[in-house]
This record gives sequence, structure tokens and C-alpha cells, in this order.
Amino acid sequence: MTTDTQSQTPQKTGTTFDWLTIPSLVEFTDKQVTENQLRWWLRSKKSNGLGEHTRTIGRKIYINKIGFMEWFDQGAA
Repeated sequence: MTTDTQSQTPQKTGTTFDWLTIPSLVEFTDKQVTENQLRWWLRSKKSNGLGEHTRTIGRKIYINKIGFMEWFDQGAA
């Protein structure tokens, strides 16, 4: 009797992508943070600490949602 090892292999479920674009982050916050607010904070990301939670790929800016929440909880300079 042979067993199918592929059917016994656990699948990764619930994996999430923690990087959001600006419009996605606005939706994630239920529009409590506006796009204009985010863009203002991103202009000063090097001095306000938000820069460590962002990545720019091409012209797209991605913000780590967990890092953003921590940054926001600390006072969002």
C-alpha cells in the first residue's frame, strides 16, 4: 500500500501580505486616515520615523501595515 505524500503535506493557509499601497492603507484604516495625510507623512518619512516602514519599488510606495500601526500608536509625528 502506497501513500500519497502530497495529500499529507500541510498547506500554508492564512498567509497575508503585510505591505499596502497608499489607497489600500486608507481602506485598511476605514478611511480614518486620508490619502493626503499619508502623503504628508511620507514627505517627511526620514525625519518622522515612518521611513523604516516603507518601501518604494518603481513608482509604487508600499507601507507595512503592522509597522504603520506601531508608528501611529507612538504618536505619528
